[in-house]
Amino acid sequence: MSNLKPTYHFISGLPRSGSTLLSALLKQNPRFHADMTSALGALISANIQIMSPGSEVSLLIEEHQRPLILKGLMDAYYSTMNSDQVVFDTNRSWCARLPLLNELSAGSKVIACVRDLPWIMDSIERLIRKNPFQNTRLFASDVDRSTVYARVDALARQNSLVGFPFAALKEGYVCVNS
Repeated sequence: MSNLKPTYHFISGLPRSGSTLLSALLKQNPRFHADMTSALGALISANIQIMSPGSEVSLLIEEHQRPLILKGLMDAYYSTMNSDQVVFDTNRSWCARLPLLNELSAGSKVIACVRDLPWIMDSIERLIRKNPFQNTRLFASDVDRSTVYARVDALARQNSLVGFPFAALKEGYVCVNS
């Protein structure tokens, strides 16, 4: 295998807005690699946490090593890809990490899938109502899942299925336009 790395691009955005469909369409081209949410975003976040102040490991890592470690992680994660392949990595957090992506993969692009928030909430609510005989793990408590209003409020929180990607999109928008 050559030392050349594949080209990286990223898919992000809101849930229920077409990222899975987009990945499926991209995968039809053998030159493209695209999946549903990958573990790369979580691996990078975990490593940033380990290398950040407050962790004893952070004292052992030089500043110039941090981007090299994360780039190495990215390259290792996709090490089975050929150099002529284009990787589309999917994670809802990428829009909130544009400066990081710019450093790790200069020239990469982020495709942000969006849809009107009321339509997203309606789509999720319809899925929940299709299965009234069990609780979804989307909600932490019975209070959060008790009514449609409680469910919408819970989904809109900053650390939830809809609230976090929406905040990440806004972050990406501000980052690109500043």
